[in-house]
This record gives sequence, structure tokens and C-alpha cells, in this order.
Amino acid sequence: MRKVLAVILVGLLVRRSLGRTVGEDAVHRYDVIFGTKNELLCDEPSAEIRTEWRRTDGSDLPSGSTQHNGLLAIEPTGYDAEGHYECVAHAPGSTTQTVVVRVVLKVIVPPRITFSLSPPMSKVRPGDKVAIMCNVSGDQPFLVSWHKANSESLPARVTVNGQYLEFPWISKEDEGRYICRASNRAGNATRTAEIRFRSKI
Repeated sequence: MRKVLAVILVGLLVRRSLGRTVGEDAVHRYDVIFGTKNELLCDEPSAEIRTEWRRTDGSDLPSGSTQHNGLLAIEPTGYDAEGHYECVAHAPGSTTQTVVVRVVLKVIVPPRITFSLSPPMSKVRPGDKVAIMCNVSGDQPFLVSWHKANSESLPARVTVNGQYLEFPWISKEDEGRYICRASNRAGNATRTAEIRFRSKI
């Protein structure tokens, strides 16, 4: 099972003897959230032992990353952070390197919301059929819900159809703020759509 990587990955405070290499069954898999700061910490009990992170395929570490004393910081986390990493330990006076821990990172993206209104609000008149679409981008699957501001119930004739909020015939009584909420394993987002008719001059 994957875990979401916190800002500091305490779970990788690894203290292992330098006498053995970690096997494939010891690979840790974590989800990291796009655009956030994530850190991998590889720790050894002896101050004389130096640890550092590298990609298992030998490619460069992600852009925006720095490392010091076994702490790899990635900020902000981009798509290039995805992949396989390993922490290696260097013993003083030795040319050998021991793999302490292996990690696989997968970058996940929280939801972002935009609205599509059909027809445009500037052309809506009382009695029109109106649909507001909550456009969600990010990693699927999403959970999408609609509710009215201030925890008010949706008007009885208003229906939710997937990502759509539908008004079969809109009226002045439907004026107000309607909130779309979207969530996935990376987080959640909300956005408010306001229904307001222009006053006639």
C-alpha cells in the first residue's frame, strides 16, 4: 500500500548496520504531492558514516533538490521527482558503498476547479435552463459534490448530475452562492459560483 509522503519523511529514519545491502523486498513506496516540499532523511547511528541519496538509474536528482547530511529536500516537487531512489552509506577509509534504503516516489496532483456555465451568466434570464459544470483537473479518481453556501440545502428543483449543477428553470429565488468541492487522494479543493441576476434599469 502506498503512503502519502509528509513534509518530512520520518519513516525513513533508517538505522541499519553497514554490513549488508537492502534487498528488493525493502523498497518503500510513497506518494508525493505536486508543488509541495518533500524530504527524504537517511540516518545512520555513527557520525563518521556519510550518507547520500541518488537515483538508482544514475540520472540527476530532481530540479530544485538539495541534500546535506543524508537529507534530500525537493522543493517544489515536480513531475521529475517521480522515480527510484536509494540512500548509500560511505564508511571512513573505505571505497565501498552500502545501500541503506530504497524508495520509489510517485507524484500525485491535488484537484483544481474551474467553472463552465451554459448559457453564460450575462445571457441568463429567469425561466432559462442553466447548467454549471465543475471542471476538475488533477489525478483521478475524483469525488465531486455541490452544496449551497452557509450549509443551506440546494433548492428542491435543482439537481446534481455528476459534475453538473442543473437548474431546469432558473428564478430569482435561486440567487446565491453554490460551492463545488472536489477531492482525490492528494487533497481537496473548493470553488464558489454565484448566481445573480442584473437589475433592470
